[in-house]
Amino acid sequence: MEKGKDKEKSNVSPTNYEHTARLRTVDIEKPKRMFNKKRLRPSIKTSPLYRKKYAILALIVLVAFIGAYQLVKVREINFTTLPENISRKIDGEDLERGNALTLRKLYSINDMEYDNFVLFAPKSNMVADEILVVKCKPGQADSVMAKIQNRIESQSNSFKNYAPAQYGIISSSELSKKGDYVYFISAKNTSAINKAIKDSYK
Repeated sequence: MEKGKDKEKSNVSPTNYEHTARLRTVDIEKPKRMFNKKRLRPSIKTSPLYRKKYAILALIVLVAFIGAYQLVKVREINFTTLPENISRKIDGEDLERGNALTLRKLYSINDMEYDNFVLFAPKSNMVADEILVVKCKPGQADSVMAKIQNRIESQSNSFKNYAPAQYGIISSSELSKKGDYVYFISAKNTSAINKAIKDSYK
């Protein structure tokens, strides 16, 4: 029996530890080499050509954004130059500058509804000429327009029967809105007043 066991042991080949160690070394080192190759590979995003294309695209987007902003933005009126520009186009004998009290008296517009305004009010109740430019507070433009419309209807009823010429002026008056701005022009030379207002934009 012992001889048989010795025979079996002799048939088992001795383990080659050196060969096994080499195989293990190769298996361990392969991932490291692959990792190093990936890390050293140049990225497309860092190439000069990619950076140049990206810069051109960014410039195109910027130019398009600036152009769109110029189209949609609302220009502001210079209320410092506006009164003088209008004064050159009106008859000083019929109109005079109005203040906050005049604005409230004629239109029932109070200071909670506007940021700024220019008003040329008639010196006499027999005159239909009046000019009003209001920069309303956000959300107040429709309310201001409704109050001006009430004034137009009231003046129209007053002049209709006994002052045909003045009735013609108030009937052809212009009431418009642009953003937070409301314009009311009742005058013989409406186009000239409109130009004076446009010239006051900054």
